[in-house]
Amino acid sequence: MRSLGIIAALPTEAKCLYSKKLKVGRPVEIQKGLFLCLSGMGHERAIIAANKLLALRVDGVISWGVAGAIEPTINAGDLILASAIIKQDSRYTTTSQWHDWVFEYLQQSSANLINGDIVSSKEACASTADKKKLFDATGALAVDMESAAIAEIAMKNNLDFLVLRAIADNAHTHIPEAVLNHTNYLGQPAIFNFTLSCLLKTTQIREILILAKAYRKGLASLSRIAPGLKNQHFFYSDDSLP
Repeated sequence: MRSLGIIAALPTEAKCLYSKKLKVGRPVEIQKGLFLCLSGMGHERAIIAANKLLALRVDGVISWGVAGAIEPTINAGDLILASAIIKQDSRYTTTSQWHDWVFEYLQQSSANLINGDIVSSKEACASTADKKKLFDATGALAVDMESAAIAEIAMKNNLDFLVLRAIADNAHTHIPEAVLNHTNYLGQPAIFNFTLSCLLKTTQIREILILAKAYRKGLASLSRIAPGLKNQHFFYSDDSLP
């Protein structure tokens, strides 16, 4: 059996696959030949996590978690199995046969599954205007902050590569200042500053509630598909790929 590494930026994303607490940058074998690494948000942290998995001599890597929609018709809870990752002028194509096996399996589930590109950004894409600008420039369906980093390591080291992301905020959803400025790289709020920001600008409270509801939908979609994919080793086996 080929070994496989999965990178999740946030503890809530990782928990869909593994219930125990993880330490950032320390991969855990959650079942035979299947490693999970919590990276924290961002390009550089994803590179570190990918290199940790590389040291374990995995054959393939998965970028797993949530993403923000930039295409206007995509909704919270939708699943995107990326055909490619876009970063500025670069485009990293996922492993086609592996992608097709997983896509075929997920089509049989109740998930609203969409195939298309994801753009990866080093900065959070927070406003509706920024999302529209990114969509117009790339035609991608969604945006995340880690997949391009994982793709770069995969391409440099001849690893198979897959991206599976659930939508956690819509193209018309604004991410409020309290979330942007007062949560850490694991998505955890600094309670005092977070609360103070909300009190000083109370319109954020409604935005946060909308965002939290959408985020829960994204995690629920990941949680529904995780057991079956784990059971099938994410369809990453010696007889499913060349």
